[in-house]
Amino acid sequence: MKEELSYNNALAELEAIVAALRGNDCDIDTLAERTARATELLNICRAKLTFTEQQLAEILDKFEQQ
Repeated sequence: MKEELSYNNALAELEAIVAALRGNDCDIDTLAERTARATELLNICRAKLTFTEQQLAEILDKFEQQ
């Protein structure tokens, strides 16, 4: 079973990949693999942000109804 990454861990890994792509640490043999992983991490982060935004909206709606 694959462990779910936290937002902070996904973001840290994504930042490491971006740093490697910007530097000289990425060769052509790993470029596609790193780009695919970065896409996965972006999707994880986006999903977590969307979920949190929805939760906050629900909380605020309940607060405003009081």
